Amino acid sequence: MGAETGHTDDFVTLRHRSSMGGTIECVLSPRHGGSIARLTWHGPKGTVELMRPASAEAMRAGSAIDMGCFPLIPFSNRIDAGHFRFNGREVRLPLDLPGCPHAIHGHAWRAHWRVEERTEAAARLSFRHPADAWPWTYTASQTFALREDGLTVALDVTNNDQAPMPAGIGLHPYFPKPPGTVLTARVGAVWLNGLTMLPVERAPLPGVWAFPDGVTMDRTVLDNGFTGWDGLATLTWPGIGPGAELGSGLHLTLLADGPFGHLVVYAPEGEDYLCVEPVTHMTDAINHAEETDAGLITLKPGERLSGTVRFQLDKV
Repeated sequence: MGAETGHTDDFVTLRHRSSMGGTIECVLSPRHGGSIARLTWHGPKGTVELMRPASAEAMRAGSAIDMGCFPLIPFSNRIDAGHFRFNGREVRLPLDLPGCPHAIHGHAWRAHWRVEERTEAAARLSFRHPADAWPWTYTASQTFALREDGLTVALDVTNNDQAPMPAGIGLHPYFPKPPGTVLTARVGAVWLNGLTMLPVERAPLPGVWAFPDGVTMDRTVLDNGFTGWDGLATLTWPGIGPGAELGSGLHLTLLADGPFGHLVVYAPEGEDYLCVEPVTHMTDAINHAEETDAGLITLKPGERLSGTVRFQLDKV
């Protein structure tokens, strides 16, 4: 890819020409959890934000949750009260997100990542987690590569400890949700949540969440994990949404390659964004060993878990 840089940058900007004309630009923030601050298509007739762009204030003093996308390593979503047992070891994680009674989203989103390599259109970031309340040492990396039709993100985590480690990976992207946004995803079932947003019941897809047929997201409110995902999801933005000035709508397709059998969809009430999160396991998987498709993976010492997510843009 290029010479190693081995340092932490505030922001890294990548650019590549677009197959639809103009350029695709990706701004990375290593110090904000190795996040994507902006993913933008500068088209011949205007600019389209493909992820919710971080504000100037967020880029100055915010956190990863104010960015456009951040990594979920070494677990996604919530662990019940931060407590679990694994291989006879009892683990209690800090509850460090105000208002949340659970450990959430792993550690990577709070870490300062190093820029290991970069070129005009690609970069590799890494970070190392020493054993602490999470009693395993591991390293993680993300490789971002712009293409003519979008962005590819490759994730991996390696267990550097002497003992087996539970692991999962994923991405937490925020997408614009203008009126008429349609989400299509082939999923099999949904986990219904209890009062503290932990899964309590697996259920067939209700009509309002029939994502295989496409759901208009205008009035859809949810924060749920879906099972049986085949790795393909599409956001359709109509002519009244992003790119309206271009005179036609856009598709943004997520293509996940690797053990991404679960999809989390977060669409909060009253917000102009939604999250479509490709992940390897269900919420609180480490406390649901009885579920055959929970998705939690055990890494032996030296083993690596990896996967790739592609964000592909084209016109409707």
